[in-house]
Amino acid sequence: MRTFKIFALTAGAALVSAAAMAQTPSPEAMLKLSQYNYSFGTARSAALGGAFTSLGADLASMAINPAGLGMYQSSDVGFSPSVTSSTMKSNYGGFNASDSKTQFSVGNLAAAFNLYQGSGVLTSMTFGIGYSKLADFNNTSFAYNQGIGSSITEIFAERLNGVPVSAFAVDPDPQKADHHKVFRETLSISQWGAGLAYKTFLLEPINNNQYSPFGPSAQYPDRKGALSETATVNPAMRRITTGSIGEYDFSGGFNFNNILYVGLTIGVQDVYLRSENNYTETYNNNEYNLQRMNYVQWQRLSGTGVNFKFGAIVRPVPNLRIGVAVHTPTFISMEEQYNEWMSASYKGFSSSPEQDTPYALNNYNINTPTRLLTGISYTLPKVGLISVDYERVWYNGMRLRNTGYWNVEEDTKNMIGDMYKAANNFRAGLELTPLQNFYLRAGYASYGDCTKTNVYSTSANYPTIKSYQNYSAGLGYRFGHAYLDLTYIYTDYKYLGDDIFYYNEAGMQFPIQSGTIDYQQNRHTVTLTMGVRF
Repeated sequence: MRTFKIFALTAGAALVSAAAMAQTPSPEAMLKLSQYNYSFGTARSAALGGAFTSLGADLASMAINPAGLGMYQSSDVGFSPSVTSSTMKSNYGGFNASDSKTQFSVGNLAAAFNLYQGSGVLTSMTFGIGYSKLADFNNTSFAYNQGIGSSITEIFAERLNGVPVSAFAVDPDPQKADHHKVFRETLSISQWGAGLAYKTFLLEPINNNQYSPFGPSAQYPDRKGALSETATVNPAMRRITTGSIGEYDFSGGFNFNNILYVGLTIGVQDVYLRSENNYTETYNNNEYNLQRMNYVQWQRLSGTGVNFKFGAIVRPVPNLRIGVAVHTPTFISMEEQYNEWMSASYKGFSSSPEQDTPYALNNYNINTPTRLLTGISYTLPKVGLISVDYERVWYNGMRLRNTGYWNVEEDTKNMIGDMYKAANNFRAGLELTPLQNFYLRAGYASYGDCTKTNVYSTSANYPTIKSYQNYSAGLGYRFGHAYLDLTYIYTDYKYLGDDIFYYNEAGMQFPIQSGTIDYQQNRHTVTLTMGVRF
């Protein structure tokens, strides 16, 4: 039996008791906070596809393999602003739509200080400090369909059945009325939409604890709803997400005899993700009064995390480099805010007042996946270099911690194991030097599918990115102690098909379902790095 699916936090909202609710992130949200893209760093590293596990002497080394700092023979300061334009296309039942967003940001701002140069076993030592952007969440999308046979109000009725009408009673004195009482004391977060549907008259009671959106029919003459069973639905969904993951790195790299390089990074992450999902229904051939409903969900996730990166590079012969790095999970302390609101319009009546829920506030910890990076590169003096990386990311190792509810953490762990697997990522870059101090670069990166076969998205708050690819090209010039690099990156994202809502249980003749939205996203990024070595 397919799992109930509605575009709230249904996978992560658990009713602990009538008065105590545990709100936790869905596996999709945890995945979104764990998918990094190395195309947001310096222009040179992005142009080479992020294949920097064995390369060094670049400010991007702190976030990829800190052993690369050991290859510096001087100090380096650089700034890498970027402009990103993202377009999200949708196909929903044959209806196509698209939306775009352009954003200016800083991909990298860092400095590497060469503190020691000698002739002993320890040949040099470099300390680095910097900021790198690892993920960008700034995106908008729109999808719509016409004439489907199900309404989300039907699921709201299923979710509310069993809740007594008396739970919605408020004190008639306006000074004492508490319109949020039912959300705090009776309803779980997964029922909040249903509670709003009742308060905006989308649902009417059949009896003391049974509800329906439908008006009277020959079989059910006592129903009082405003939607006819023969009506068809025109659904539309607009999503807006903002935010990013940025990392502040404190790194050290050491050079031993120009053969072995080792490094360590302490990374402090700043995580911010804000989403707003706006779902609308209008109706065809509705013989009753309902014309339109609008349901909005708002969520903000913010947190601070810490991780460690250990790396080594071996240069057995002057032109060959072999690198390896381990990134520990990022241990993120999260703060979450969440609420919903709803309104509806009826023929012959003024619109119902907009109803909202209280803000749900929660704190918990997330552990992102462990990463293993390996790389090999070869340099031909005065010709160029080639570099190849392989990375493995254990997405099935994501964990939820410190919720206060062991069973919720175990359930989330089991869902993650059922939905996700380790992903294999490949990156490659080529750099040519056709003229002295002038460089031409190209790169490719493939971030592999992290989802298991036949897994679908269970929470349309965050449509799941299953894989993505980067194609990059750039050029660079060195003049004196200064350098200037410019890179263009095209990113193509593949998503799982996503349902806005889905409900099925034993005894139902037909599931209540929205149909699947197919998303496709591409992103264009231009990054400029300006730096000086001294």
